[in-house]
Formats: sequence, structure tokens, C-alpha cells
Amino acid sequence: MGQTQIAAVAAALQIAKTNLIAVFKRNRSPKFKHVATVKISTFKGHRSGITALTAGWDSRNTLLLSGSDDGTVRLWDARIGKSICAVIGFPIDEDISISGIGFVGDHGLVAACGPSISIYDHRALKVVNQAHSAAMVDIDNGSEIQALSTRGDFAAFVDEDGSLGVCDTSDVAPSVDKFSGNHDALASCVGFHPDRPEIGSGGFDQQVFVWDMAEECVANKVDAGAAMDVEEPVGLGEQRLVNPPFVYSLDYWSVDEAGEGRMLASGHADGSVMCIRNDAVFCWSECHDYSISALQFVRSRPDVLVTVGLDRTIRLWDAESMFFPEVEAAENYRPVRVNRELSPLGVLKDLYAKPDTVATSDVLPHIFTDERGDIVAYAFE
Repeated sequence: MGQTQIAAVAAALQIAKTNLIAVFKRNRSPKFKHVATVKISTFKGHRSGITALTAGWDSRNTLLLSGSDDGTVRLWDARIGKSICAVIGFPIDEDISISGIGFVGDHGLVAACGPSISIYDHRALKVVNQAHSAAMVDIDNGSEIQALSTRGDFAAFVDEDGSLGVCDTSDVAPSVDKFSGNHDALASCVGFHPDRPEIGSGGFDQQVFVWDMAEECVANKVDAGAAMDVEEPVGLGEQRLVNPPFVYSLDYWSVDEAGEGRMLASGHADGSVMCIRNDAVFCWSECHDYSISALQFVRSRPDVLVTVGLDRTIRLWDAESMFFPEVEAAENYRPVRVNRELSPLGVLKDLYAKPDTVATSDVLPHIFTDERGDIVAYAFE
């Protein structure tokens, strides 16, 4: 797939909005004042920790897909917690894991492991060996993929060199188009804008990049650390380990409101959340006591942002309050630190294990996360 093809697809996406994520219009439905979160089921099947988790969309909106350090990718019926099929044999070791998974096209699944992306038709899957059954896409420079995101037939990935690549999985012989520009360190997360020809990425350089799919280059950069002050400990008994704001996770808010266009949230290693509203940037510190490992806007209720952290908590936030704080915004993507506390809508504390992933469905009012080798479903209301 060449630049001309990507540009044509990007132009079409600018006109015709996709149906991948439910659209929520601000102020059109009642807000939560408090959220009760209850563990309702546990999905068992993996034999080691879960490294990637995502929910299906459109006709597959009751399906979950997971990747694990046991070297398997599993497809689940999220309604009953049953594993439908599995792909085995991924070459896992202490340095290589299944770093990204996703749904593509009408029947496709993709999984990233090491420097390769594997593509499957889930209708043909029983229990198969990865090395003999998938269409494979290898990254030219052999760099290990760190994260993957999908929209329609497209899969976007970022790698340890800080690069972004896009693959059209519908091609007979899929290939990768590398975009120009890269993070100055390992890139750790990536996500498609739900409607526009745009991709977001974050990395260990403490930067969030906004990429233009038509031009195949970086359109804007936001420094996640610019508004984050690290305070010196007052005394030995009050010392607290403070990480730099490495960008661990990001997601677009699927608000369809005239003039709002870009609404992107990112979760960081220092426990902060950054919200990008067009060129206005707001930073909320201490949303978690430690690193935010994953975040996502709840697909069945997009006015709620869910974050999971290494402090063993799940927290739910009012998205509108985070993107529209009562503070003056700077221009040109200069972050503004919001110097007031934002109370979460709900907090689930003292989880059994530190969660690394989170996924939500556009039809099931559940939050799915990992608990060591299991998937746990939480209901909220």
C-alpha cells in the first residue's frame, strides 16, 4: 500500500465517519454522580500473565480478544466468559511478548509479537499454530512492536525505535508504510482517531504525537512533562517515588460535537492524565498514586474515562470535567496544569493484582481487565 492509497483512504475517512465507536454527544444524557463497581465474573484459560486485551465492535461487539505470556491469543464470548478459540505457538521469551491485538475488517484478527504482525480470519480458527496459519507482516528494521491499534482494515503500530507504521490488512500481500518522524525514545502506545484520518501515539520521551494519515507525518507534538512539577520530599518519612511522565496509554474520546474535533487522553507513569482538546492541553496530576498502566473511554458510556493503575485501583472519571476544566487554556499545545483536585466518579481499591490492561464494549456495561492470568469483568451502574 503506497502513500497515494493511504491519502485516498484518509480523505474518504474525513468525509464518512466510521461506526467503530458509539457516538456520544455532550450533555445529551445524565451524568453519573457516583459509580458502584462490582466484580461479576472471571474468565479462565490463559496460563500466564495477560499482556494485551481488546473488545470487538460492530457485529463482534460481544467478543473479547486477549494475548498472554503463555504464547497464545484467545477469542472470548464476553457475555458468558467462554474461550471460543485460540492461536498458539507465539515465540514468547523474557524479551518478547504479544504486545498488541485487534479486530480488523469483517472477520479479521491481528496480533503483534516481536517484529511481526500476524493476520487471521477468526471464522477459520480452531486451535492452530501461529507459525503455519497466518499471513505475516514483518517490520523492515526488525524493531520490536510495542503497541497496536486497529480501525476498519487498518492496523497501526509503534515500535521500540519510536516509529509509527500502518498496514492495510485487506491487501493480498500486506506491507507496512512507515510514517516520517519518530519519538526520541521507545514508543509505548498508539490509537486511531474514531472519525478523522489521524493517529495518536505516546512514548518514553514524555511526548504525545498526533500523526496525519494523509501526509504520513507528525502533525503536532505535546510535551507531557511540561506542566508536571516534581516536588522535593519534605522529610525522609514523606519520601515518595515519582516517575517521569512516560506516556503508557492513550485513547480518543469519541465526542461528535462541532468544533471539538480532537479529544485525546493519555495516562502516564507518574499517575497523571493529560487531556488534549484541539490545541488546548490540560494536565491532571495524582490521578493514581503510581503509574497508570491503561486507560479507555467506556464504549457503552463514553462520558466516563476508566483508568487502571499499578496502585491496584480502577478509577472512573467524568470526561467532560477533565476536558473542560474551569481554567484558562494556553494555545499551540502548551500544557496547563490544573491545580485543583478532581474526585473520581468511583474507585475500586485493593485489587488482587496490579492490572496492565483494560477493555470495554459498546454494548456490554462492563469493564474488563487482567488479574494475573485471568480476565475479570466488573459491572458498574
